[in-house]
Amino acid sequence: MSNAELIQFLQEVSFLHSVDCEDLAEIVKDLQRRTFEENEIIVQQDAPVNGLYFIYSGKAEATRIDPRKKTKHLSILTKGETFGEVEIKTSTSWKHTIRTTEKMTILRWPLSSLDPFLKTHPEATSFLHFAAKSRNLATRLQFNWLREGENIHGLARKHPIMLMRSLILPLIFFGGSLALGNWALSDGSPVIGWLGAIISILSLALVAWRWVDWRNDYYIVTNRRAVWLEKVVGIYDRRQETPLHWVLSISISTDILGRLLGYGDVVIRTYTGQLLFQNVGHPQIFATVIQEYWRRMKQTQVYSDREEMIRALQERLELQGEEIEIPELELLVDGESAEITEDPSLHIGLDQWTFKMRFEQGGVITYRKHWAVLLRQLFPPTAFLLLLFIIILLRIGGVLEFLSVSQVLLSSVLASAVIILWWLYRYADWVNDIYQITPSQIVDVNKKPLAREVRKVAPLENILGTEVDRKGIIGLMLNYGAVITNIGTEQFIFRGVYDPANVQQEIVQAQEAFLERQAVAQRRQRREEVVEWLSAYHEEVAQKKPVDTNEDEE
Repeated sequence: MSNAELIQFLQEVSFLHSVDCEDLAEIVKDLQRRTFEENEIIVQQDAPVNGLYFIYSGKAEATRIDPRKKTKHLSILTKGETFGEVEIKTSTSWKHTIRTTEKMTILRWPLSSLDPFLKTHPEATSFLHFAAKSRNLATRLQFNWLREGENIHGLARKHPIMLMRSLILPLIFFGGSLALGNWALSDGSPVIGWLGAIISILSLALVAWRWVDWRNDYYIVTNRRAVWLEKVVGIYDRRQETPLHWVLSISISTDILGRLLGYGDVVIRTYTGQLLFQNVGHPQIFATVIQEYWRRMKQTQVYSDREEMIRALQERLELQGEEIEIPELELLVDGESAEITEDPSLHIGLDQWTFKMRFEQGGVITYRKHWAVLLRQLFPPTAFLLLLFIIILLRIGGVLEFLSVSQVLLSSVLASAVIILWWLYRYADWVNDIYQITPSQIVDVNKKPLAREVRKVAPLENILGTEVDRKGIIGLMLNYGAVITNIGTEQFIFRGVYDPANVQQEIVQAQEAFLERQAVAQRRQRREEVVEWLSAYHEEVAQKKPVDTNEDEE
């Protein structure tokens, strides 16, 4: 690799984006290059830190052995990523082991030249410290909704000044309660003393609640998406996100105080509106990280298309002169073969008369509403059945005597039949309300027993973003809520589903798989068209070449 290639590589590293070419050229002189084969250890946990590492090519896995001697898989590291920021910031030994999963080329920046650089480049130092803090916090929190190969590159709460601002009022009340307590001690009034004690307890409880609330809100940027986690203790839990490939623009908004203290708003505009990172610290760094991985996603796709095209052309040119059969292109409809003539979800789900809230069949994932929703629907008929049973017991026991035993039993049988039918109707209504993820679309089926069926369908390719909304302490305790899917200006809502975060993940995974199939099909079609055109051009040139040779001889 040449120095120019290395400089270009470093320009794409987030924390070096503001460093000029002359300084990058000096960095290149200090970089140490090394190639590792598959399954080799690059750095060992607890070993001394010896520099900052850049992945020039290949892939590796970060693992850590915990105090119980269990190996934890932390992340997958790919081209363009760095590691060592946390250890450099904290001046400790390696916190994890990095092992290659394929052949890799690594660039190491020794501490002997890295430290002087950071002292003279405060902006790069801020970026590196931000990356270290994000990675350290992500390792501690261990979000279970991250997908394989998805790494967190930006993670922060709202700026601490927002916490301080929210604590002003409860602290004022707490100060007032101390004044009341002092007054009670001087005047000997127990009522004022109790009032001061109550106000102080409530004030401290509000301080604790707002501190916990501040700690539970996170803004996150991964190599695939931007995420806002919002959790209000005991009220609701929500996750709003957008894939990076749907981002249209990124902007920063700050006021005078924000510029002085280093916080502001990062506005991520998408097709459905915007995702707002409000009052976040280091807004410029956040925006740069989003832009960097947004650019990488687009660049990766361009490189992939180019490599496939070159490979196809090379194969065709190597087979010149032979009889080549061009495979017929399938007629593609939304990335799927046109042979698919029937929606597989039409016969799945409505025939499953069980209490299962999630099942998978024929490539279709089906969800029902949480059993808490079923219990709420079954409560009225169940309560009436219980009331009827109590009336029978009271009549048999002689407490009620306004009807004969035979009349009570006959009435109870008739009433029980009606109530049981009511109970079964409510259960069938719960069974028939389903949400589905198919290989190409999401489906909402609302079918009333012996009545009308409403089926809503939305193609996966039209999904522009998803949200998770869990409201109320019951929803938080039982882990159920709504998954909101933004489709254009409309919203498609899976209400009352169990583990909505996982449902959201499965929607995102299905969309990514669908878009990948669609992209592969489109690339294959474009490749065949270009290769066919070049092949025809080559044949035309080959036919004219003998004629041109004869003319030259004459």
